[in-house]
Amino acid sequence: MAWFFYWIVMGASTGAALFALWKGDRPARYGALLRISITTLGVPIQYAIFALTAHTMLDVAIYDLAATAFVSFGFLYIALRYASPWLAAAMVIQGFEFYTDRIFLDTRPHVDKSYVIQENLIVTGVALVLFLATLSAIRQRGKARAAAAERARKAEQRNARIEAMLSGRYSEAA
Repeated sequence: MAWFFYWIVMGASTGAALFALWKGDRPARYGALLRISITTLGVPIQYAIFALTAHTMLDVAIYDLAATAFVSFGFLYIALRYASPWLAAAMVIQGFEFYTDRIFLDTRPHVDKSYVIQENLIVTGVALVLFLATLSAIRQRGKARAAAAERARKAEQRNARIEAMLSGRYSEAA
């Protein structure tokens, strides 16, 4: 049952990342691109690890630890580069995966549903952060458009007043 939820969570995470690619601002798009790339590359790499090595979860956990490091540092770089608190939150949530990977490497369980549940929660958290970051970007763009329209309206009114004052002066002089 946990694996069923895992695939649902992966689908929702991919959906949130695609939504961020489509409607998000630059940091959300980069974060989504990072998340999608590690997910799409991760599945074939994990299957290759299973095919080329003895059927142990240890190799997958080592790969997962490396992928977690790549994604966490990627989120950290994007958060610092663009001063994005949303991606800083995603980096912190992704950082929790270091702990779960370390526990998995230390205990080496054969079948551990708690690991899958923790992974589901982490992936859901990152997807939720990307989704909220995208909604925030949409809201900010709407505010910026409204402010630009208001500035344009005021500039037009100001220009009309100046034109009226200038045309009044010229008509008096004639």
